[in-house]
Amino acid sequence: MPKNYKPKIGAGDLGFTDLFGGGRVPKTHCRVKLNALVDDLSALLGLLKAGIKDTRIKKEISAAQTALIRASGLIACMKGDLKNETAALEKLIELRAALIKPPKKFVLPGTNKTEALAHLARAKTRVCEILSWEIKAKAPAVYLNRLSDYLFLIALACAGK
Repeated sequence: MPKNYKPKIGAGDLGFTDLFGGGRVPKTHCRVKLNALVDDLSALLGLLKAGIKDTRIKKEISAAQTALIRASGLIACMKGDLKNETAALEKLIELRAALIKPPKKFVLPGTNKTEALAHLARAKTRVCEILSWEIKAKAPAVYLNRLSDYLFLIALACAGK
């Protein structure tokens, strides 16, 4: 972000906004809606991170938040991909899955607040993934699919399973 960043006051008052990749669209455009949900997800991950004691997991969640910023750019028609971020998340999933026993039945969130927040973030991630597929934003959709898996494992870890 530029050092002297100042929002354009009133620029969206007529119900339109700019996409990073160029063009002006209604604020009701599917890409704008999806980016609002991704922003919501990142804030929810921040809340989850605040409840986590393990510094390694905090760093992993921070990396996911950074990847979500890149995903937002792709959703808004910027060029690029999330291959490195997706590969890094796949490695984390393998590592975390090796530490946890698979559940034998459906998991009901609510063992504790942090575990419940992890499940809430996982559920929000799934909604973002579905909408990414709807707009054919494959790279964000694949990353979000992996993030959902990762958050499930974090929820299990937070529940002590």
